[in-house]
Amino acid sequence: MKRTVPALREVRHTTLCYSKQRYCGHPRLSGIFNYGGGELAVLHSHAPSSYRTLDDISHSFTTGYLGRAQVLLQRSLDHGGTWPREHDVVVWDESLPLAEKRAIVARADEPGVARERIDLTSPDAAVYFARPWTGPEDPAGNPVQECFVFRSADRGRTWETVPTRVSHPHGGGLWRDAHPLVQFPDGTLMGVLSLYSTFADGSIGYLTGEPRSVAVFGSDDSGLTWEYVAAVPGDRSGGKGRVYVSLILLPSGRLQCYMLNVIGIRNAIEMCYSDDGGYSWTEPRPIVSWGQSPWVARRAPAAARRGVHYRAPWPMRLRDGRIVVIFGRRKPPFGIGLIVSADDGATWSAEAVIRDDGSGADLSYPVATELDDGRIFTAYYFMEDDGNGFGGTRHIAGSFFRLA
Repeated sequence: MKRTVPALREVRHTTLCYSKQRYCGHPRLSGIFNYGGGELAVLHSHAPSSYRTLDDISHSFTTGYLGRAQVLLQRSLDHGGTWPREHDVVVWDESLPLAEKRAIVARADEPGVARERIDLTSPDAAVYFARPWTGPEDPAGNPVQECFVFRSADRGRTWETVPTRVSHPHGGGLWRDAHPLVQFPDGTLMGVLSLYSTFADGSIGYLTGEPRSVAVFGSDDSGLTWEYVAAVPGDRSGGKGRVYVSLILLPSGRLQCYMLNVIGIRNAIEMCYSDDGGYSWTEPRPIVSWGQSPWVARRAPAAARRGVHYRAPWPMRLRDGRIVVIFGRRKPPFGIGLIVSADDGATWSAEAVIRDDGSGADLSYPVATELDDGRIFTAYYFMEDDGNGFGGTRHIAGSFFRLA
């Protein structure tokens, strides 16, 4: 069946954070918050980089940029038009000495420690799921990754000093990307996390090829504790698993879980749903389609052919009821695209291109929100050829557009 191509209007691109001496990346790992009245907050990983060696651009936590990055919150007070640096807040600093980072997260395990009263259902709240490498050392001497939640009551201007530890139900590792938590009518919260195993020799499952699984966690005390609820069906074909998972709660009460199946039974953006509050889930199905690509005609004749079609999908339900899924494309032409559903996910459009002018594949991880005037704003990391090494400076860019 031929799919309709969404029409985008008033497309405009902007820059949030750029320096030829910095690697700015992966906002989807950290978050976006829309407080209304033009106030937006976007978080990203922000690290020094000389763009001379592979370690300068590597995503490794041990040798690459993520291991020396701060999680930086930027704020706009004019609907994303400008991002003054005086509003910047460092939410987490991975470049701190290991002992100092361990001392911060150890507060989560102190018995009887007083906790701040923060209501995560408040319109002024913010939450950040940190993934620091602060656990016990593996056989190579590197600390393993852990998961902690930091909350803010004042729109991310200050953050609690005692975090909450989130634990794997079976003793392995886990992490959560920054898609907004689902809030139920009774005020309880839910999110999805990626789970992986840690083995007796200290090796980590997702680094050794073991598929990652997806699990639903809930909180009924505004984020002071997080409890395992249920597993979401995983890929059983021996691939890398389903990642970049996100939840949407429909007005009907149906939960939808969006994810990317990475080199498993298929390589596609998928969706499944639950009608019992997340306890049971349908088998995920693809929501993208082959044979109607808008990217093919835009490819330069001499362009490389390697790369992936989809990376880091970000779903959101608009005020008019349509669901938009924004994603990165890491195959030429490199850029940011989307698909749309007008019937709560029963059917989906063909892909539309937001932009296709990236200089390489190291881009994407979008976050997005609907602005007060109905425009959509999405932020992501991007690369353009500016003379810096390895294809150009990685920076935080953004796009505004309307769906016709």
